[in-house]
Amino acid sequence: MWFKLALTLFWRELRRGELTIIFAAIALAVLTVFSLSSVTERIRMNIEQKSADFIAADRRLVSNHALNDDYIIEAERLGLNTARQMFFDSMLFANDELVLGSIKAVSNGYPLRGVVKLKDDFAQAEYEVRDVPKPGEVWLSEGMFYSLGLAVGDQVEIGVGMFRASKILVSEPDAPFFSLAGNKRVLLNYTDIEATQAVQPGSRVFYRMLFSGDEALLTDYYGWLKPQLRENQRWQGIKDRQSPLGENLARSESFLLLAGLFGIMLAAVAMAVSAKRYCERQYDPVAMMKTLGGSRATIRNIFLLHLSMVTAFSVSMGIVIGYGLQAVATDYLASFMDTQLPAAGFKPWFLAITIGVVCALMFSLKPLLDLFDIPPLRVLRRNLGDKLAVSRVHMALSVTTIFALMWFFSGELKTTLFLFGGTAILMLVLFGVSRLLFSAGRKLGLSPGSSWSLAIATLQKRANANAVQLISFALAIKLMLFLFVLKNDLISDWQMQVPADAPNAFLININESEVSDIQDFFTQNQITHTEFFPIFRGRANALNGEKFARSASKQEGEEQDEEATRGAGRELNLTWMTQLPDGNEVVDGTWFDADSTELEVSVSRGMAQGIGIEVGDTLTFLVNERSFDAKVTSLRSVDWGSLKPNFVMIFNPPVAGKFPVTYFSAAQFGEGDEKTVSTLLRQHPTVSMIDIKSRLEQAQSMIAQVSLAISFVLAIVLTSGALVLISQVQASLAERMQEIVILRTLGARGRLIKLATLYEFLLLGALAGFVAALVSDVTLLIIQRELFEVDGKLHPYIWALGPASGALFVAAIGYFMVASTMRQNTQGLLRKLA
Repeated sequence: MWFKLALTLFWRELRRGELTIIFAAIALAVLTVFSLSSVTERIRMNIEQKSADFIAADRRLVSNHALNDDYIIEAERLGLNTARQMFFDSMLFANDELVLGSIKAVSNGYPLRGVVKLKDDFAQAEYEVRDVPKPGEVWLSEGMFYSLGLAVGDQVEIGVGMFRASKILVSEPDAPFFSLAGNKRVLLNYTDIEATQAVQPGSRVFYRMLFSGDEALLTDYYGWLKPQLRENQRWQGIKDRQSPLGENLARSESFLLLAGLFGIMLAAVAMAVSAKRYCERQYDPVAMMKTLGGSRATIRNIFLLHLSMVTAFSVSMGIVIGYGLQAVATDYLASFMDTQLPAAGFKPWFLAITIGVVCALMFSLKPLLDLFDIPPLRVLRRNLGDKLAVSRVHMALSVTTIFALMWFFSGELKTTLFLFGGTAILMLVLFGVSRLLFSAGRKLGLSPGSSWSLAIATLQKRANANAVQLISFALAIKLMLFLFVLKNDLISDWQMQVPADAPNAFLININESEVSDIQDFFTQNQITHTEFFPIFRGRANALNGEKFARSASKQEGEEQDEEATRGAGRELNLTWMTQLPDGNEVVDGTWFDADSTELEVSVSRGMAQGIGIEVGDTLTFLVNERSFDAKVTSLRSVDWGSLKPNFVMIFNPPVAGKFPVTYFSAAQFGEGDEKTVSTLLRQHPTVSMIDIKSRLEQAQSMIAQVSLAISFVLAIVLTSGALVLISQVQASLAERMQEIVILRTLGARGRLIKLATLYEFLLLGALAGFVAALVSDVTLLIIQRELFEVDGKLHPYIWALGPASGALFVAAIGYFMVASTMRQNTQGLLRKLA
């Protein structure tokens, strides 16, 4: 019996639009989660795939000595793809020229990720392959062809072996961003290593094993491999800082994660508001049913069935719309980025359905329980049950659910706490400010009959309700401002914007005898360049006598040994100077004393903060096989964005002469300087040049994807924010109808009422926008420093943008929602109220 009655009431309320708000809120929550999860997941996977190209694999094992063959055997047994690499330096001889080359021997299967770019001749266009040189052949970089005076197809001698230089090597995916390899690169088939006889006991050789495959298999393999690794062997993925793009990838994921959380927050708020409003509108029908003999169990079954049907229908519609939305968005992003985005898998489906059901249950549970407690006497005394409208339990349950959903969606407690804490502060500040302003409204002394007076009186009358509305409005505006700043400011700060005078090439491997000749060459050809810095390689091995911890793999989620001091994790380019370099500023301690004879070192502030170095500490360094100590005398801030030569550690002049060095400089070549560069490299064949422009372009292509993803999220957040505003305005429509009827009865003109309503929304929006801007800026400052690890700064322009956009946004949507009500005549309004 009750089931038939429930269906009858359900279809009637559907026709009347009673369930529109709650249906739209659940559907919006689901489509928001599904579309954001799908888009961000697919872009994240695409970024990881493209980033994996930079190491030519999903993972790699790096070692300074030969690796056990069992590692490859076990990986292949698990179904992983593998390849081997060996790096060594050897002399190449041809046409009576002798040049030192950096040789990378690769096995079949290389590269596991990415492509190798080749040219068949100097004048021909480059093309892509996923292959290795045939046995007996080598691929040489263009600089190597110049240095040896070779043509494609000529013979070149490596060690004792003769090889055919069959291709020009333009680039390979795992080419180092900065290394001594420079433009003297050689790609050799792994089986030809023995033919060169260049690798002998004691030779300086580096080994790598490359792995690709399913993430679960890689994790299982690492679990087997980890106990067997030695201290000088490292397991790396693109997320590890040892990889040039590891930090950028981590920031990309943080941006996408942060963007996804915004939609969750607004959808949850819209759901909480709409669920509460729907249940309030059922107080009178429930009271009527109870007077007609309806039991509590019958009423409970009816409305629980309604909730179940609405949830199932709205979740289904949300999934359908979200799927279509993400398909359109990802197709556009894929065409814009000229790439194919991978499928997202089942995660978005699981998240969307789970969050939709949880929202429907948790945000409706307390209002439904209150609904069942409505007394039958409400049919006579309409105010009975109104005290249930304000429920601290419902508020606490909603807040807890929002926090849990954010944490569940992000999996990042730190990120969730930042956003949730900022929102909580916003709510507290707004509630206090709104009560203060609204209660002070009567003291403003505005003239009677004024639209402003009526607007302020209305705000004062609904002080508590307006405070809640203000919080909802401000939350929506805060999240939109947040995304706006992320897209237009933080990303541009992070994009490695290149200054106009920045160098676009590094010159390394310069012998001391060549420095003056190259300086003269630059002067004659009017090429802008930096000074020449002596460099040598070394590792910071200990701090105050305590050795640094062994490096851990971030790719596998490992953590450093908490009992050991965390070190740099890699060898560093070290130098010495007498003067503080441009773009550096001493922030603690003092620069070197010119008369000091003890070894001293200046450390970049970022490195010092990461390791815990302070002025007065003693660092132990290992250079080749020699260990020595140096006292830290200063910490420096470094402008890495200038792209000029910078160093994390700089010694004082007494270190000079203790180690063999080469010199390093940077230059800015123009578009037409190709012949000039070739002339320079021919005159100095041991000098290597690194073109950094192409690597920066590759890194920025990833950032462009993040920017597009945030644009998509901003559109979703705008829609979510609009629904929050609509829900809040609809909640006050009945009260506004009563006010309009009273005002018209007292003789108020329609223009006065319309302007008063418009001013009311303008004031609410401006106040919400101003507080939202201030709280957003403080939260952004914290997130910049703590989450993205960049120097934080305030954004004063949003202090004006917040009130202006808030006033326009709230006034436009709010006035649109009540415009139809104000156009109705008094008789029609009375009929609706009855």
